Amino acid sequence: MAAKAARPGFLALACALVTAPAFADVVVGVAAPLSGQYQPFGQQMLTGVRAAIDSQNAKGGLGGEQITLVSADDACDNMKAEEAAQKLIAAHVDVVIGHFCSNPSLVGAKLYEKAGITIIAPTAVLPAFTESALANVVRISTRYDAQGRFAAARILAKRPNAKLALVDDGTAQMKEITASFVTTYAKAFAISASITPDQKDFADLVAKMKAANIDTLYIAAAATDAGCLTAQAQAAALPLKRYGPDTLLADQFWEASGPAGEGTLVSFPSDPTLSRPAKALAADMKLLGEAPDGPALASYAASQLYFSAAGGRSHSGLGIAAALKSGDSFETILGPMSFDAKGDAQALRFSWFSWNNGVYQTIAAESP
Repeated sequence: MAAKAARPGFLALACALVTAPAFADVVVGVAAPLSGQYQPFGQQMLTGVRAAIDSQNAKGGLGGEQITLVSADDACDNMKAEEAAQKLIAAHVDVVIGHFCSNPSLVGAKLYEKAGITIIAPTAVLPAFTESALANVVRISTRYDAQGRFAAARILAKRPNAKLALVDDGTAQMKEITASFVTTYAKAFAISASITPDQKDFADLVAKMKAANIDTLYIAAAATDAGCLTAQAQAAALPLKRYGPDTLLADQFWEASGPAGEGTLVSFPSDPTLSRPAKALAADMKLLGEAPDGPALASYAASQLYFSAAGGRSHSGLGIAAALKSGDSFETILGPMSFDAKGDAQALRFSWFSWNNGVYQTIAAESP
């Protein structure tokens, strides 16, 4: 007797049960540029997260459960970031490590919050990411406007009697840096001014600084503009101790300033590979065939933060972000990290570089 034909619906269900991948108990989502010009950085993010997951799984996973990774490509594009976020949400990830670019990070964060998912951003630097009042955001990288705080603290310590001029180029990004400077400096300074991007003639500003006996300048502007102002100030016999954000760490600064730029101090994010633990990880990264620079280490650290925050707690939800923003210190490959209520790292992670004879180099100390 011929066997009865199986019902199509039953066959479809059976096939689905056989072929569908099993969901892991703990799923880490990575949103990164896996295509486009920033693709190498996206691959480094994946490398860092995979290395952290492998290390944690070797220790027994998270609460005895193994961890797997799901990735989504945002190409550092806002529209694609929304698609990537929806993919990770549909995959029921417990946390998101990403995105690489700041604006896509913010786009994704808004969607993740609605889904009750914490996002730990390894590289987002725009202040808006943590100024957005989102409950689910934590960032590893120090926001770029913190360079103003960093510089103000140094000038207060090294030049307490400085006659200071604070100058920016009027753009929103540079004004955020000088606003951060003002908050930390918290005392009067002689001149506050804005120049125009691509301005060629700074005679009026130089004259005002000279009349006010300015001896210290903090300038938040593009490299060429800062270099031109520096050269014209020296030509007017106005000696200045100069400071600026990382925009000045470009060859265009020296090309515009010439020898007048000698000794200009520029803040730049500290190299995490200089820490002893990071050197150990660098060897592991080398074995994995990836360079240990870029966002790999920060992505590894972001994963470690998640493992610590989830340990003994729920593996998912906004409670992960709340735990990280409690002010407690968490050990990572980049050293101990703690976060404020907004989700910003509480330690400033910048170094000073000095322009010397046309090249820049790190400095050990600055003379008053």
